[in-house]
Amino acid sequence: MPLSGVASPLQEIRITIQQKNVPLSKVFKEIEEKTDCSFLIRNNDVNTNEKVSIDAKNKTVAEILGILFDGKGIKYEVNGKRISVYKAVRQHTIGGKRKVTGQVTDNMEEAVIGASVFVMGASNGTITDMNGHFSLELPDDNAKLQVSYIGYKTQVINVGNKSSVNIVLVEDSKALEEVVVVGYGTQKKVNLTGAVETVKSDRLANKPVTSIASALTGEAAGVTVTQNSGQPGPNQGTVRVRGIGTWGDASPLVLVDGVSMSLNDVIPSEVESVSVLKDAASAAIYGSRAANGVILITTKKGKEGKLTFNYSGNVGFQFATRVPESVTSWQYAELYNQMQYNEGKSSSLFPQDRIDRMKAGGDPDKLEGNTDWYDELLRSGAPQHNHQLTVSGGSDKITYMISAGYSDQQGIIPSTDYERYNLRVNTTSKLTSWLKLDVNMAYLNSTQEESAAGAAEAYRRTMRALPYLPVQFSDGTYSYDAAPSNPVRMVNGDYGMRRKNNDCMTLLIAPEINILDGLNIRGTFGYESNIYKEKIFNKTVTYGSFEPAGQSGLTEVSRNKQTDRWDQYRNLTANVTASYEKTIGKHDFKVMAGGSLETFKWAYTKASRMDFPNDDFGEINAGDATTAAAEGNSTYSALASLFGRANYVYADRYLFEFTARYDGSSKFARGHRWGFFPSVSAGWRISEEAFFEPLKKHVQNLKLRASWGELGNQRINDYQFISNVGNGGSYLFGGTPIIGYKEALMGNEIITWESSRNLDFGIDFALFDNRLQTTFDWYCRTTSDILLNLEAPGALGIKPAMENAGKMENKGWDLTVSWRSNIGKDFKYNIGFNLSDVKNKVIDLRGYKSSTTELIAKIEGQPLNAIFGFETLGICDNQELYDKYAPMMQKYNPKWGMGDIIIKDRTGEGVINDEDRTVIGNSIPRFTFGLNLGFEYKGFDFSCFFQGVGKADGYVTMEAIQPMGINGARKEHYKESFNPQDPKPGAYFPRILSSDYNYAYMSHWVQDASYIRLKNLQIGYSFKIKGLNQLRVYASGENLFTATKYRTWDPETPVGARGFYPNVAVYSMGVNLNF
Repeated sequence: MPLSGVASPLQEIRITIQQKNVPLSKVFKEIEEKTDCSFLIRNNDVNTNEKVSIDAKNKTVAEILGILFDGKGIKYEVNGKRISVYKAVRQHTIGGKRKVTGQVTDNMEEAVIGASVFVMGASNGTITDMNGHFSLELPDDNAKLQVSYIGYKTQVINVGNKSSVNIVLVEDSKALEEVVVVGYGTQKKVNLTGAVETVKSDRLANKPVTSIASALTGEAAGVTVTQNSGQPGPNQGTVRVRGIGTWGDASPLVLVDGVSMSLNDVIPSEVESVSVLKDAASAAIYGSRAANGVILITTKKGKEGKLTFNYSGNVGFQFATRVPESVTSWQYAELYNQMQYNEGKSSSLFPQDRIDRMKAGGDPDKLEGNTDWYDELLRSGAPQHNHQLTVSGGSDKITYMISAGYSDQQGIIPSTDYERYNLRVNTTSKLTSWLKLDVNMAYLNSTQEESAAGAAEAYRRTMRALPYLPVQFSDGTYSYDAAPSNPVRMVNGDYGMRRKNNDCMTLLIAPEINILDGLNIRGTFGYESNIYKEKIFNKTVTYGSFEPAGQSGLTEVSRNKQTDRWDQYRNLTANVTASYEKTIGKHDFKVMAGGSLETFKWAYTKASRMDFPNDDFGEINAGDATTAAAEGNSTYSALASLFGRANYVYADRYLFEFTARYDGSSKFARGHRWGFFPSVSAGWRISEEAFFEPLKKHVQNLKLRASWGELGNQRINDYQFISNVGNGGSYLFGGTPIIGYKEALMGNEIITWESSRNLDFGIDFALFDNRLQTTFDWYCRTTSDILLNLEAPGALGIKPAMENAGKMENKGWDLTVSWRSNIGKDFKYNIGFNLSDVKNKVIDLRGYKSSTTELIAKIEGQPLNAIFGFETLGICDNQELYDKYAPMMQKYNPKWGMGDIIIKDRTGEGVINDEDRTVIGNSIPRFTFGLNLGFEYKGFDFSCFFQGVGKADGYVTMEAIQPMGINGARKEHYKESFNPQDPKPGAYFPRILSSDYNYAYMSHWVQDASYIRLKNLQIGYSFKIKGLNQLRVYASGENLFTATKYRTWDPETPVGARGFYPNVAVYSMGVNLNF
C-alpha cells in the first residue's frame, strides 16, 4: 500500500481489535477511537455495512487492514493520519482518447487529499494526491466525472471538451454532524430540540485566568458572568443562566463528569467541553435542581497511542482596571473651606498660608504634605503565574490522562495572595469486549490569604483617607483619620492575617456495559469531599486619632484574638442509566431510563479565644481560657430520583423528545417530598424536506424548535419544615442562673418545591456552505411557590416560617451567530457574536413588603432587586427653582438650600416622606453580549474578545459619592460640585456639606452602568520544530479597555457596594508545548 511521509502511524501503533459479525464501519470507528487516524471512504465503492469478523491482538493498523481487506478487492492510501479506502479499479488508457487533469478543493480553498475521482460508466478512476490534483483518461467528450469524499456531497462534473477542471466540494451537513453533551448522554446537534449552548476547550484553555467562571464570561448567549471582584482566589464571578429565577440561590447546577461540584473547583485547562442547558427540554432530566439552568462540564481523557506530554504556562502582571482620581491636599483644604462657608461658619480650618505650603510640598509631620492613598495602597504589576503539565496516552486496553498544575497569584492589594495545587487522573479501561470502566480522580488544594482587617475594607477606607495625612510620620508611627483606619497599615500585617485553606477531592467510578447492539448500561458512582479551614488572628493594635488640628494624644489598645473554623462537605452520588437506540428504515428511536441517589452532608465547628501572650500566629489553646467561645452545626439531606427520556426522529426531518424526572427530597416533610418534572419538545428540519432542495445550495440547515416543561428548585436550608429550638437568654432557678431554650424558628410542614414552567421557541440555520451558523431562542420562564418569610405580628416573638408564596417571571431571547471562512489558502478567520436579553418581573409577593428605607427592594410588578429611592428633579441652581421648591423641601429638611438636590413629590401632598419613594433603577443587566474575532496566518494566530452589557443601572453609595465629613474627596468633587460663591448650572454634585441628606437613596445617584470591554486580546506564533508536535508562544491581555459612562468605579461593581476589591487587568505571556 502506498504510504506518505517517513513513518506512518499504521506501522507504529499496535492495537487489539476483536469483533465478530459486525459492520465494517464499526471496526473503522474502533480504529479511529484507538488512534489519531481517520478514515475517508468512497461511499459508492466500499460497502461499510458489510459484516466482518476479526481477532487481531497487538497488531499494527496496517496489519489489521490487511486482514480486513484480504480478498475483498479493497485498497487504501495513507496521507499523514488520513486513511483513504477505495475499491481497486483498473486505470488504463483508451487508445487515442484525451487526458483531463484537475484539482479538488473544499470551500476553504484547501486541497482535498484522497478524494475519489472516476469516470461514470467506465472502470477507470483515481485518488487525488497531496495537493488535491488528479489525472484521468476520458473515453469521449461526453464523459462525466464523479467526485466523492467522506463528509462532502458527491458531485458529478460534465467535462465536455475541457482539458482541466477545478472542483469545489461542499460539506455534507449529515456527515459532519456535531455531537454535544446533554443530560446523561450525548446527542447529534442537528437533532437537538432544546436550547443547549456549547463552549469548546480551545475557547477556555489559553485565557490567563484561574477560574472557569472567568473563562466562560461572554462565551455563551443567555449566560451572564459578573466579575465583581479582582481579589485572588477561586470565586471569580457570579453566574446566571437566563436571568434570576428565584430570590433564594439562583446559581445553576454544575456537574463535572456527572458529579455535582462548584465552579470554583474546576480547572479551565482540564476541561474538554462545556454544555449549558438553558430550557426545560434540555434541563428537565435533572428535575428539581435544574430551575436555574445546568452547566455540564466534561473533562479531558487520554487517547490510545504513544505517550504525549503537554505543558502550558503563563506569567502575568495585574493592574487595577479603574482607580478614582483623588484630590490633592490643597484641593481638599479648599473644598473643606468651601464646606464651612456653605454651612455658615466664619472660621477657616485651612488658612491660605497653610494651603500655599501644601501646594509647595510642605512638611508631612505638620500635615502639609500630599498623599495619594490609592497609589500608596495598590500594587502595580502584581505578579501571577500558572502552570499545567499533562501526560496522556494508552493502549487498546487502557487510556489515561494525568494532569498536574500550580497557580500563584499575588493581589494588587498587599497581603492578598492565592496559591493552588491541582491534580487530575482520568483513565478508561476496556476490561472485556463488552465492559468499559472510567475512573476519574481529582484533587485540589488552595490557600487564600488577606489581612485580618479585610482587603475590601481597606479599599473602602482609602476612599475616606485624608490627603494631607502621611502614611507614616518621620518617627515611623502611622497616621490616622477620625477612625482607626490607616488603609496601608490595615494590609501590612499589623492588624493580623486571615488564612483560608480548601481541600477538595472527587472520585468518579463509571462502568459501562454494551452487551447487545444498541443497548448501553452505565453506572456513575461519585464522591466529593470538601474540607475548608479558616484561621483569623487579630493582633494587638495600638492606635490613636490624628485630627487636622494636631494629634490629640488619645490612644486605645485592641485585644488580640484568634478564631478557627472548620467545615466539611461530603456528597455521595449514584446514577444508573440504560439507553437503547434503534433505526428501522426512516425511523430512529432512542430511549433512556435511570435512577439516582445523592446524599449531602455538611458540618462546621468554630472556636475562638482572646488575650494571647504574644501576636505570633499560633494555636488557639494559647489564649485565655476564660474568653473561649465555640459553636457548631451540621446538616444532612438526600435526593432520590427516577428519570427517563425518549427520542424519535423520522426521516431526519421530524424530531420529538419527551423527558420526565420524579424527585424526592428530604428537605421537605413527608407527603410533600416528591415532585414530577416533565418536558416535551419537537423540531422540524425544514432543510431536509424535498421542497427545500432548490435552496440547499444557499441554506444548508434550517430547523424550528419548540419546548415546554416544568422544573423544580429545592435549594433551601435543611429542616425548614421543623421548628428550631436554640438556647438563648437565662433565668434564675433557686437563685442559680439557668440557660434557657426557646423556639427560634417556626417550621412549616407543607412547604414544597419551587416550580418553574418554561416555554421556548427556537430556530437554527446555516448558510453559505455552513460558514454562517445562527441560533435564536425566545423563552418565558414563570417560577411559582417561591419561598418567602411573610410578615407576622411582633407578638409572635419568633421568626415566622418559610412559605411557598412568591411568583416571578422572566422573558427574554438569546442570539448566537458565527462565521468561519478563509481568504486564500493561508488566511483563516472567524467571527462569533452572541447577544441576549431578559426582562424580569415579580408577579406576586402575597402581601410581603420590602423595607421603605433599603436601597434594594422586592415590589410586585417590578424587576427583582429593584433600586428603590426618591425620584429627583436635579440640583437647585437658581433662584427660580429655590422659590418654587424651598417651602416643600424645607419641611423635609430645614437646612435645605441653594445647591441641594430637589426631591420629587410623587404623591402631590406638598411634603416629602417615605410614600414618595419608588423604583428608580433595575439592578439586573440587560442586553449582555460577547464578540469574538480571530484569524490564523502561516503560524500566526490572533484573537480578541469583547464583552459587555447594553443596558444596566448602577448605584454607588456613601464613600463613593459623598465628600468631606468622615470621607475624603475625589477630583470630580473638586471640579463638579455646585459652588454658591460661583453658581453655575449643570453641576453633578450638590454643594459640599458635612451632613448627608443629599446622599439619601435617590435617582440622582443612579448611573448608566452599561459598558463594552476588551476582555481578552491574544497573539501567538506556532513554530515548526522537528520532534515537537507543537510549540506556541503568545502574549495576552485581559480586561484591557473599558468604555462606559459609569463614574469612578468599574461598571461590574455590585449595586450599592461600599467595600469591595477592585477588578484587575492582566498582561501576560505564555507557552504551549506538546511532544
